[in-house]
Amino acid sequence: MKVAWYNSVRFRLILLLSGVYMGAVVLMVSIPYRKWDKNWTEQKIDEITRYGNYIAADIAINELITGDLPFQDSVGEGEALSFSRFYSYVRVMVLDENAKVVEDSCRTKIGTHIINDDILQALSGKMARQQREDYVQISIPIMDYSETNVRGAVYLIFALDDLNINFSANRGTAVTTAFIIGLAVVILTAIICLQKTRKFDKILYWLEGIFHREQLVPEKKLQFPDEYGMIVKGVQDAMHDMVVLDQSRKEFVSNVSHELKTPLSSMKVLAESLLLQENVPPEIYREFLKDINDEVDRENGIVTDLLTLVRLEEKEKALNISHVSLNQMVEDILKRLKPLADQRGIELIMETSREVEIDLDETKMSIALSNLIENGIKYNKENGQVFVTVDSDHLNGKIIVEDTGIGIEEENYNNIFQRFYRVDKSRSRENGTGGSGLGLAIVRQIILLHNGTIGVKSVVGEGTMFMVSIPLRQIPQQDEELL
Repeated sequence: MKVAWYNSVRFRLILLLSGVYMGAVVLMVSIPYRKWDKNWTEQKIDEITRYGNYIAADIAINELITGDLPFQDSVGEGEALSFSRFYSYVRVMVLDENAKVVEDSCRTKIGTHIINDDILQALSGKMARQQREDYVQISIPIMDYSETNVRGAVYLIFALDDLNINFSANRGTAVTTAFIIGLAVVILTAIICLQKTRKFDKILYWLEGIFHREQLVPEKKLQFPDEYGMIVKGVQDAMHDMVVLDQSRKEFVSNVSHELKTPLSSMKVLAESLLLQENVPPEIYREFLKDINDEVDRENGIVTDLLTLVRLEEKEKALNISHVSLNQMVEDILKRLKPLADQRGIELIMETSREVEIDLDETKMSIALSNLIENGIKYNKENGQVFVTVDSDHLNGKIIVEDTGIGIEEENYNNIFQRFYRVDKSRSRENGTGGSGLGLAIVRQIILLHNGTIGVKSVVGEGTMFMVSIPLRQIPQQDEELL
């Protein structure tokens, strides 16, 4: 299954990065340029003002040296024309002390009088500068040589649009340049994104190959030294767990099928033997029926153990915690199992140095301890011994079950708690000692439900010891609705 290009991570990543960059370009062009525009305008106005002062001073020095000569028609003509050529967008007018225009860069107002607040302020000896919304006007007084009498004024006027035309052109060039750079960055971003996300293709191809071939174990392992590698490793670990779980499931189904089929096969053989024979003596019937009854009990035991294990693994809320005497509970279990031990001459010995009061589910814990002690009896030597020690510290109750039996090899310590696992499968039925292979799995699950631990030590040919530790006080589980 392929993802549409517009829904792909690549497209979204390219779109995101491009949008971020173009947004940055817009901000760069709009916000800083507004400030630059303002500074540009102020600098140009100051520059024009300084040049106007230069014209006024030049006229005063060259034309009004004595301070008593009137303006001539040619006064300021050179300065005005020079200024207008340098600042083509600025109109320059030179006025005498009566506000009569004696020079005009546009040559249209010569001989006329212009009177406004700015000119009157300049003729009074003070410079005036007014900046309107769309134009600027500057009036500069022309003083005589002694700088005591005003002999006229230089009047400058220009539009702000004409002033900023060069700046706008520069801004347009900058915007165009920024757009070109932005486009180049977008293309480069797309190339980098496509290059960096090529690993997605490898991962997807790898996964598709696994699922299409219905193989939980990939033929080829991918390794990347980055976050992609972490994703691949996570998938590989999950697949490994799936393989283990699948193998465990298959083994469980196989073991259940075998365990349930064996008693049924025995019963079928016994029943067919009776049916194929004629005039079978009553004692043979009784013997065969007894064997059939034993197989039924065996089948029932397997089913019962399976149901018990399933309920325990579902972690039912049915832990019926009560405060009990661990010593008394062990004594009751030993009394119940004594007939089984007597059949093989096994001696049951209980050792304790103190009375242990503990919180636990007495029914479930009795099942667990009974299975441990019963295993000590079944897998013991003839006329052997089973020692059960009950003790405690300030936090935990301790139960140790030790036998003098056949022992367990160290590599099997972890396996013995698995469902249907038997250390010696060849002897599972020979001496009537074989069970369903669920006993220790049930023991472990019950102890875990009590927040306890179980360990094992064994020496082959000498015996096995199981160590159980359970907290003396159980914290009651709160109802999920109250959490």
